[in-house]
Amino acid sequence: MVNSESLKVKGHWSLVISHWLLVIGRWSGIILLLFVASCKSHKPDISNIHVELKVERFEQELFSIDSSNRDQAIQQMTGKYGEFFYFYFNGYPWNMQSEADPSWKDSVVAYVLDPFLTSLYDSVQKRFADLASFQKQLETSLKYFKYYFPSVTIPVVYTVINSPGHGAFTYGDSILCMSLEDYMDPQFSYYKYLDIPNYLLRRFKPEYMVPNALQVMITKEFPYDPTGKKLLDAMVYSGKVMYLKSQFMPGAADSITTGFREQDLKWCLDNEKEIWKFFITKELLYSPDPLEYMKYVNDGPTTSGMPPESPGNVGSWVGWQIVSAYMKQHPDVSPQQLMAEQDAQKILTDSKYKP
Repeated sequence: MVNSESLKVKGHWSLVISHWLLVIGRWSGIILLLFVASCKSHKPDISNIHVELKVERFEQELFSIDSSNRDQAIQQMTGKYGEFFYFYFNGYPWNMQSEADPSWKDSVVAYVLDPFLTSLYDSVQKRFADLASFQKQLETSLKYFKYYFPSVTIPVVYTVINSPGHGAFTYGDSILCMSLEDYMDPQFSYYKYLDIPNYLLRRFKPEYMVPNALQVMITKEFPYDPTGKKLLDAMVYSGKVMYLKSQFMPGAADSITTGFREQDLKWCLDNEKEIWKFFITKELLYSPDPLEYMKYVNDGPTTSGMPPESPGNVGSWVGWQIVSAYMKQHPDVSPQQLMAEQDAQKILTDSKYKP
């Protein structure tokens, strides 16, 4: 039989336990908030970084030209876009800048009225009638770019079509071009005529517009000179580019910033030791022959010498691991200092990378 005193004791301890559970719960909530705040603190404050990105719809202006407004429209475009207008038509056998032979203007009209191109243009306009989302995302990424590299030039974006396979490219010192037809999704019927391999075609999606734009801007800002370089140099350089993209797109999936599929990233992680062993045992890291080593740091259906399920470009993935390990070992090293460090061997040694 349970007496009243034991009930009092049990009741007392129940109250005590309940009190401490509440205290623990409150502290766990505080700890969780502090943890989240700590995680967010790794993302720099870009609220005071001003970036105003201008997007010019070159393709819309070009495809509005017809025989009725030919001279005026072309004059306006050449006045606005200058040499870029002629660059766009580079490769066409027209003497475009010869005032003595104005027939090239008729060729421009014929170009924009070509049924195949007008169909492509119409499809692209339906998909990208509004580029506000892309513009906002790229502006944010460029704020991070400018935070780490204050002297970087913020480009003007020109959107174009009929430059398949380019995706994004720079022109001159301050122009970033986006080939919109390269982001229509892999099922787009236009791609059937271009014989684009699947390992490239899978990235013909809108979500790759910003990372591709950053890729060409980073490589323009920090060009790679292959003269006298070895595979390790190429791997670390590619790893630096991937690392910067991840810093400029915090929160983005690794598959977006690196270009590898999720299953490819998993394969690389699962086989990291064997991948590293492959490069070491075959003495590839210090290979000075670009014809021999570039196949490990370029896109492909798979990586030469590795299992068929391996992705291409595994060398760049390893370079990314080395650079990431280096930055973790040296948290005081800024992205500026990282890009200034040209000694790939030093980065490898100081990263203590040993999978």
